Amino acid sequence: MRYLFVLAFVIGQAQHSNGVMIDSFQTFDSYSDVKYNQSLRPQFHFSSIKNWNNDPNGMVYYKGEYHLFFQHNPKATHWGNMTWGHAVSKDMVHWEQLPHAIMPYDNGTIFSGTAAVDYPNSLGKNTEDNKAIVAYFTHAQNDNKDLFYQAGAFSVDRGRTFKLIDGGRPKIPNQGFSRGERDPKIFWHVPSQKWILVLWIKKADRKKKNDLGKVRFFSSTNLNNWEKLSDFDRKWVYECMDMVELAVDGDLNNKKWLIYDASFDYEIGSFDGNTLTTDKKNFLGDLGNAYYAAQTFNNSPDERTVIIGWLRTTDNNIYIDNKMPFNQQMSFPASLKLKTTAEGVRLFRWPIKEIENLYERSFVFEKIKSKALNEDLKSEQFEEIDLYAKFVRKQNLTFQIKIRGLNINFEKGKFYFNEKELPTLNKKEVNIRVLLDRTTIEVFVDDGFSVLSSYAVPASDEKSIFIKSDKTFLFDKFVVNKLQSIWP
Repeated sequence: MRYLFVLAFVIGQAQHSNGVMIDSFQTFDSYSDVKYNQSLRPQFHFSSIKNWNNDPNGMVYYKGEYHLFFQHNPKATHWGNMTWGHAVSKDMVHWEQLPHAIMPYDNGTIFSGTAAVDYPNSLGKNTEDNKAIVAYFTHAQNDNKDLFYQAGAFSVDRGRTFKLIDGGRPKIPNQGFSRGERDPKIFWHVPSQKWILVLWIKKADRKKKNDLGKVRFFSSTNLNNWEKLSDFDRKWVYECMDMVELAVDGDLNNKKWLIYDASFDYEIGSFDGNTLTTDKKNFLGDLGNAYYAAQTFNNSPDERTVIIGWLRTTDNNIYIDNKMPFNQQMSFPASLKLKTTAEGVRLFRWPIKEIENLYERSFVFEKIKSKALNEDLKSEQFEEIDLYAKFVRKQNLTFQIKIRGLNINFEKGKFYFNEKELPTLNKKEVNIRVLLDRTTIEVFVDDGFSVLSSYAVPASDEKSIFIKSDKTFLFDKFVVNKLQSIWP
């Protein structure tokens, strides 16, 4: 949860001490008259029907539904009143928003966390019809004198309603490193047959050379009582930790653990159920200015690990100034893979294949020269698109892809967007993919080796795609897919 002290207020919240969620935050009935056709509404990225949303929370799959909970202000289009909003999908592309899931109680709001399906019935709440979906989150105290703590809730009706575990009292009390310890990640660790909880508890002091941030690991057999395991101390760690095991090069007998924070700094290592060990080399998983607080789905039904992040805008008032009923959006879901490169094992990210369900019309060109490509595209109008291009690297090749007034440059073996660099793999062939929506652009280079997510508003009167270059050259493949809206 991105923690904003300057906005840490709650509108109209009563004081309670009985662990009962406050009904005044259940405002979903007022959303029914809002449509998805506003000029700045993302057309293939999730956004709340109404009001503010930020971090994805509690992402889990159960009984044919992907659940996307999210940080939500149910009363306004700015940050505040943090509640877990809720949406479900059968394909991670088309979403149906449901009534708010976990609402504030006592003297605090509901910050970020995760959820998992309790298949072992560790909490003892499973019914004959449903396994419990168990969520852990940060209870963020409104009084500046009070410390944050980690609490839990569970649902036995497929995430439609939640009850607080132990009345919402601390299941992991504040560890004493900072007031704002937050954002628990829970998952079932098969080898140790225990639940693991990963918690960010301290930010490094950048002014102190040897000061480190701290992540703490806990374990539980009952999803209720937690035991400290170990600490993971790094300079880079800061809030919204996630950790997931991935096969290297698709080899299920060779798996490594990926750990990353809100800014998508990451390391790769091994986890024995107690301690995470890495070579202490960290990398950045997104090179843009928008991708934040990403989370992966627990209990995915296939071998994929799918991630969604908050695509935050650099201008938080653009939606408000333009009288939009909503504010902010999520990234398009992408699969994560670990692959071996010349520089070692690295993380790759690529849009999920379900995006093909949105293809309205596709323009496919093979072995085409840039001049001919421009001729074929010049009469077409493009809005929301999924673009893919592949070409053979040439010495000092330089060109520009102009997409609705936004420029992506290729110079001396690297792509650039707004002067942000996207390195390529040192291979003969290079590829690039671009997802463009109404206020965001996501760029993937060399099958997701480099990724950049950015706030970007295409020119409203410019709906063309054009290749600009001093020399005519050949694209092995160039594909532009017009995308349908995900909204009814």
